[in-house]
Amino acid sequence: MEQEPLLTLYLIRHGETEVNRRNCVQGSRIDPPLNERGVAQAKCLGQRFKDIAVDQVVTSNARRAKETGAAISSHHPSAPVTHTAALNELDFGDYEGTHVTAGYNDLVHKWDVEKMTDVKAPGENGESPADCERRAMPCLRDIVAQALADGQRNVCVVVHSRLIQIVLASMLDGSLAAMGTYKQNKAAVNAVEVLGPAASTAWPYRCVARDINSISHMPKDVVSRVSSATSLTSRYRSNERIRFELLEDGVIVMKRL
Repeated sequence: MEQEPLLTLYLIRHGETEVNRRNCVQGSRIDPPLNERGVAQAKCLGQRFKDIAVDQVVTSNARRAKETGAAISSHHPSAPVTHTAALNELDFGDYEGTHVTAGYNDLVHKWDVEKMTDVKAPGENGESPADCERRAMPCLRDIVAQALADGQRNVCVVVHSRLIQIVLASMLDGSLAAMGTYKQNKAAVNAVEVLGPAASTAWPYRCVARDINSISHMPKDVVSRVSSATSLTSRYRSNERIRFELLEDGVIVMKRL
């Protein structure tokens, strides 16, 4: 007989932004709002959770995650909503705001293919996947522990692509070497069922994945059309002269170098 989960943890990627549409790197410091397609994706996401008894919504501090999470909360106004910097996206250092073919894809190759998960993104602020794991997993452990103590059954965590890959690899495989297998579409849903305690101190719960990178809630015309992987097969040097920059007043602008 299949075991009834104690809790379902939904790990959800935010919707598309204009930086995404340009196939540029966002990370933790480049923080645009959702674009028109991203708003439509978030609306579809909200509909997916309309008939699920969501007990709480947690997001990173990023605007794109908050806006996506709000689409779920709109159907569950009594569910508490919290935001935490511990679940911000990995900081991609000097690559933030640049096109993915201007260095980011080479970094991802080191992480996902060469399994060099301690390699940091370049620059003063750059993190490695291992850094991100050390930051995020204690936060998620506390979220799960409190949800179980409160008798909650469904928790939505709206965050970011690389962070989700790190979390799934850590929870399900116990190793960041597996994170490259968990690529995420915009506004994708991952459903992880918590079955009970585990002997491991790194992640103290037995978990099983029921959905990975699911976008069944979105019609084809709403799904994002760009990805860092496809950019390698159609590489244009002009793209590498695009850069998004964060101004002192918090506005993000696109420049051509």
